[in-house]
Amino acid sequence: MPKGACSAGSADPIRAQRAGNRGKNRHASPCRPQSLARNGQGSRTVIFSCPFPKPCGTARVWTVDHSLNIAAFNAENFYLLLDRQFDRDELEALDEEAYLEMNASIYNPNKERGKIAAIAAIILERDYDLVGLVEIGGMESLANFNRIYLGSRYDCFLHEENSRRGIYAGALVKKGAFANAKATAMPGAFSRNLLRLRLEKGGGTGKAGDCTGAELEVFVVHLKSQYGEDRGIAQRMREVSLLADQVRTRNCVVMGDFNGILIRGEAQFEYEAFLALPFRDVLEAMGVPSLERRTHYHFAPAPNFAQLDYIFCSQDIEVLDAEVIEDEIPLNRAQRRLLPSDHLFIEATIKPEGW
Repeated sequence: MPKGACSAGSADPIRAQRAGNRGKNRHASPCRPQSLARNGQGSRTVIFSCPFPKPCGTARVWTVDHSLNIAAFNAENFYLLLDRQFDRDELEALDEEAYLEMNASIYNPNKERGKIAAIAAIILERDYDLVGLVEIGGMESLANFNRIYLGSRYDCFLHEENSRRGIYAGALVKKGAFANAKATAMPGAFSRNLLRLRLEKGGGTGKAGDCTGAELEVFVVHLKSQYGEDRGIAQRMREVSLLADQVRTRNCVVMGDFNGILIRGEAQFEYEAFLALPFRDVLEAMGVPSLERRTHYHFAPAPNFAQLDYIFCSQDIEVLDAEVIEDEIPLNRAQRRLLPSDHLFIEATIKPEGW
């Protein structure tokens, strides 16, 4: 059977292969390959394979004792607006002009299909239970992405609030991964919507409502950028304060694009209210040196690579593994534009309390 394919009655090959894939990060880019260190232990050269895997429709059944594979990603102006229900073959058969005409916006056009496919390939291959996404062009874009590129493997959560740019924080929650999943748009004058998920652990039967009582709370955030008056500091400080007031400090994950440096000992002052809480970044928990924690590529015009994206876990959550999925590092702005996003996936394997 071809790689990435599966039959309706087979076991999920993506989860079965995940352990072997952990050391083989994949990301679409024609730029120069690099040898990258992971958690300060040795180095490896990451590889990328084509074509991208097609979605398969199998779903796993919950076990009583289970860790979670989660990720956060800024998908950079991710619009996928269509005028009818295309399947993937039909969508990819369209010429570029016909594809772009379905979204007439000159500010927020549909994202390049090759970049969308590359993002989908990572999600499918890593088999995430939960993905927190930002810069998503509304629920329609997220739902189209899930249906066409992910084979409807996920439930979509997104509230279209606050953003003047029409880009929102959303989440993909794998079907069958939790007994219950609920989303709430949190109040407050945030630049983008603040999404809160409450996820209940399943009891092992795979049936809806079969839960153990253990609950994980997840916030997906996209704080004010460093553009605008005074680099957005005043607004960002207000958002950090609001966020710190709303998160709980047990069985809680806060993930997304913080638009600044929250590495302890190097953090920018506007994040003090959040960093005073008992949370730790998953890369910090795994001992990744701060100089290796880049999640964002910026050229202005000199390269400036930094960690802007984080997965923070409360202290009662065990962090089993964490890394940034990075393949080939761009050398200039032109090479950066070939990547699926100016941000990278940050992922972690965690075990919440009671899981």
